[in-house]
Amino acid sequence: MNKQGNVLKSVGKVFKMLKHLKEGGGKTVTELSKELDMPKSTVQVYLNTLYAHKFVVKNDGKYEIGLQFLEYGMYALWNEPAFPSIKSKVEELADTSGELAACFVEELGEAVYVYGTEGERAIRTDLTMGDRSGLHCTASGKAIFAHLPPNRIDQIIETHGLEAKTEHTITDPDQLKEELASIRERGYSYSREESIEGMRSVAAPILIDGVVVCSISLAGPANRFVGERFQEEIPNIVRGAANEIELKLTYSESGL
Repeated sequence: MNKQGNVLKSVGKVFKMLKHLKEGGGKTVTELSKELDMPKSTVQVYLNTLYAHKFVVKNDGKYEIGLQFLEYGMYALWNEPAFPSIKSKVEELADTSGELAACFVEELGEAVYVYGTEGERAIRTDLTMGDRSGLHCTASGKAIFAHLPPNRIDQIIETHGLEAKTEHTITDPDQLKEELASIRERGYSYSREESIEGMRSVAAPILIDGVVVCSISLAGPANRFVGERFQEEIPNIVRGAANEIELKLTYSESGL
């Protein structure tokens, strides 16, 4: 029963329905039935169950994602041991730099956006907490990727591939591994419009006893992330913030 391929199709349909509501907004039973190619009676039973447990709500005849998910999401977020320390530092980074500061963790071979805040001149993105991306195409992801065990790196590349998000994305495994080696050596990573055209970022890993727990980053438009600011100033800021978090977490775990 614990085999990865042994799953309940009915539960999978529920999550498919929830994902559809998240991406497409409120839907009626009829709309969900047509768009998901599922019998109306089945859709109604699933929605009735989700409604009874407050995971969906009904407005003007349409079902929408409910706030009950917030309780579980916040639990998962605050269950990350490093999150309280990282949250305050991310906010400080955004305030002092004026740019978009963020924190990512790795889960199931992907980079997961767990927190971010915008400085006064930050560009707006459509990122929301919980969004996932490949580890290979963002500075935050590569900062984590570089510090995973070699066999884990190979496994993630084999499982998820190296999708070309832009023309600048590294899609060759050997080239990516060279990039990851450089990141380990210098202590921070770059994204040169590798995930979003016109956007660059710098990230640094948070390491506790040599194990990467997350990464923090600053991101902004390519026309501001240039020259010495991109090559030295921002990396120094991000790496310094990462070092502060590492020290704080190390001392808190040691009881000092």
